[in-house]
Amino acid sequence: MAISNGPLHGIRILDLTQAHAGPFGTMLLGDLGAEIIRIEPPTGDMTRMGETKMNMLLYYPMALGRNKKSIVLDMSSETGKRAFYDLVKVSDVVISNYRPGVSERLGLDYETLKEINPKIIRSNISGYGETGPYALFPSYDIIACGQSGLLSLSGEPGRSPVIPGGIALADMLGGTMAAFSTLAALVKRSKDGIGMPVQTSLLDCLMTFQQVMFQMYFSLNKIPGPQGNRHPIMAPYGIYPTKDGFITFGPSDSDKIIRLIGLESILEDERFKNTLARIMNRVEFEKLFEEALLQKTTQEWLVLLRDENDIACGAVLDYPQVTEDPQVKHNQMILEMELNGEKYKTIGPLFKMPGVLEGKPEPPADLGQHTETVLKELLGYSESQVEAIKKQNDAALPELKKRLKKL
Repeated sequence: MAISNGPLHGIRILDLTQAHAGPFGTMLLGDLGAEIIRIEPPTGDMTRMGETKMNMLLYYPMALGRNKKSIVLDMSSETGKRAFYDLVKVSDVVISNYRPGVSERLGLDYETLKEINPKIIRSNISGYGETGPYALFPSYDIIACGQSGLLSLSGEPGRSPVIPGGIALADMLGGTMAAFSTLAALVKRSKDGIGMPVQTSLLDCLMTFQQVMFQMYFSLNKIPGPQGNRHPIMAPYGIYPTKDGFITFGPSDSDKIIRLIGLESILEDERFKNTLARIMNRVEFEKLFEEALLQKTTQEWLVLLRDENDIACGAVLDYPQVTEDPQVKHNQMILEMELNGEKYKTIGPLFKMPGVLEGKPEPPADLGQHTETVLKELLGYSESQVEAIKKQNDAALPELKKRLKKL
């Protein structure tokens, strides 16, 4: 059962993306009910690692490939290009994550496609932007993290920067904001009936998500620097060790927290009488606070502080603990799917739209699984036309494999 009756039901998106950023964005659009037709080269997306059949070891396409049809076209051939243009005629959006200039070279740019379909929305994700001094430079997630200033905030003072959370933050933000911008373009088109180009860059996305930190720099002329695991202007706020793990504190009544953990006597000390005083004497305060927290387990503190006294705090969970967490289960964020007869778990859609968004996501497709169906049923291609495209795909495969080996 596929996603049905979603807000994007009836919207068809041609997905030319590869790797992480683009596929993450089109996954979100598919979760909202859009029809995603993923157009892959004969070798498949690079994350397929040369495999044609989906399997449990291909965790990138397993994570990002749901709700997508896969067709194979050799876009450098006349037959492949013609089939793509025919698909553009009956689609709403074309999205890619090409370096600037690639779309124009391949004849996939907005100016070319709008002649085929004036309503088409042409979305592209790049590293630095479509123009400018860095536009043609190669860029990936970690590069954008460094160039945007994000890595200067990550880690502990005096130590090497760290990958934020160990996740591809730039890629996921790039995909998310590309999806967001594409939705805005669809709203605009619903009013005037005209398509448009949409541009998203990893650099711009990461700078936008550092809005507050940059504003602090602009307003106070203070370079933030590595943020570590504590808040720069609040105490307590951050990540603290307990008897058996770690606990996090957000903004709360700090005096109340101090009393509850057994440090009420320090509130009479001029060094710790209020938040400002505690910030000015942070080293001494944090030492006392940490020593107090080490007397109980994380769960014992959560019961006392969060459950009984409404303090904003939480546990630091690992993945096994998260997947068994009652709130995560209640939110139905762990989804069970079936692929080639084998059941597996994945993170489910985040969108909650009761009465509008219905159905269950479809599992990731094998390479080219829908080539024949899409060409015949959507475009009305004959058997001979489909066979000609398949032969061209097969003929292009050896040369494409040679190029991949050089990368």
